[in-house]
Amino acid sequence: MRYQLARAGSCLLLSVVGLTSLWADSPDNTPAALFRIGSKQFNDHQFAAARESFSRVIELDSRNAKAYRALGMTDLELKDYQAAYQAWLKAVDLDPNDETSTYYLGRLFYQADLANEAAAWLRQALKIAPDDFKATTYLGLSAEALGYDDTAGKLYRKAVAESEAQGKPYAEAYLSLGNFLRKEGHDEQALTVLQQGAQKCPEAHELTALGEVLARRNETRRAEEALRQAVVLDPNLSQAHYRLALLLKSLGRLQEAQHEMAAFQDAKAAEDRMPKITALRKPTVP
Repeated sequence: MRYQLARAGSCLLLSVVGLTSLWADSPDNTPAALFRIGSKQFNDHQFAAARESFSRVIELDSRNAKAYRALGMTDLELKDYQAAYQAWLKAVDLDPNDETSTYYLGRLFYQADLANEAAAWLRQALKIAPDDFKATTYLGLSAEALGYDDTAGKLYRKAVAESEAQGKPYAEAYLSLGNFLRKEGHDEQALTVLQQGAQKCPEAHELTALGEVLARRNETRRAEEALRQAVVLDPNLSQAHYRLALLLKSLGRLQEAQHEMAAFQDAKAAEDRMPKITALRKPTVP
């Protein structure tokens, strides 16, 4: 689950872009115009340029909470987690009702293995937006990390139901519930949940978990399909290559297995080089 944070910044694209329409007619070189430019750069994955634009907005308007939020999302994409943390703290300080920044602070603390702090921020986010199924999912993950398994299970189910009710099935909710059910020994229920998620909102980690369950059931054809789809969706996900390599080896397809194992080793080395979120300064939580 923690892998998700590194790419979660893209989830804010609509939030950032939605703000720009308010300032569509602003002159150039104003905070509004620079925010619009930064939002386009963000959408175009020009993250270094977007950071410069949002930073310039803040230089001109130091109380612009939306710019701090956007700067935090851009820093997240650049894997500068400390900078993202500081930007979101400032955004929430300026606008205590900024649910998005509050939620992402919770996710960041979860990534840093600070589950108590994560839970506090995520509960605050849910006070602002009770139907936020993403915050509900990560509150469940925090509860599970703290040993509150009954609470975690309820939160995962709530997140799945809420995401479906909103017509936005959330892969992380299905994956979290599926993994939780597997841990509890409910393999059949886990399979059902993961299959539903793979059908409604296919995502690489979710498909990898599904492939692993299917492989254990000796449903090798379906397992291979799920794992290969996972690799297509995210070629840099080491676990997908690893599980596929093991499956192919068990089927006697040694050359293909060796290829996937080499891909696993390359992807794992790249993952190990990624910056770790380990040094967050603990603020006073809400």
